[in-house]
Amino acid sequence: MSIFERLAEPPTPLLIVLSGPSGVGKTTLTGRLVERGWPGHVMVTVTTRRPRPGEVDGVHYHFRTAEQFHAMIARGELLEHAEVHGNWYGVPAPMARERLEAGQDVILTIDPQGAKTIREKVNGAIFVFVAPESLETLTRRVDNRGHDSPEQRALRLLNAEREMAEAPSYDYIIVNREGRLDEAVQQLEAIFTAEHCRVNPRRPIF
Repeated sequence: MSIFERLAEPPTPLLIVLSGPSGVGKTTLTGRLVERGWPGHVMVTVTTRRPRPGEVDGVHYHFRTAEQFHAMIARGELLEHAEVHGNWYGVPAPMARERLEAGQDVILTIDPQGAKTIREKVNGAIFVFVAPESLETLTRRVDNRGHDSPEQRALRLLNAEREMAEAPSYDYIIVNREGRLDEAVQQLEAIFTAEHCRVNPRRPIF
């Protein structure tokens, strides 16, 4: 195929794995991306944790019982799954495939533990690490959320230090600085632009 024939084809859909410590602002980042008119799809994670005030099933998460969650694992319906802070989380594989086959870019917003699993199971994914500007900033964000017990707070912050050590294994890093959300969103948009301009685009296969 000539370069001109390739240029005439629709762009190859991308699978972005957006990861980072709990409380760093991954969901806020993707929410603003969608508000700015991004035409892709942000996957909704399945979880066994209880909904928090204001959360809607199917919008923020797919809330399932532990029995339902493990039945999905048995049927091979989860692209990855992991236990995090005492609850199970997973990415529904059929929906991810459906969106990619329709030509849409897809974002998976998951923790670094889940990102490791995706790296082992999926070829052609793009890994983006979202980092806080400092651990002090992350601590303040976790405290401001106000829905963690002291034990959960301590666990999140302990895990965050370990998760930050994973950043060098990613393709890109975005620092989500206080009061500069749009700057982080612009960097994520730039990653999509750069990846779509690759001579040999990455094709997610799973």
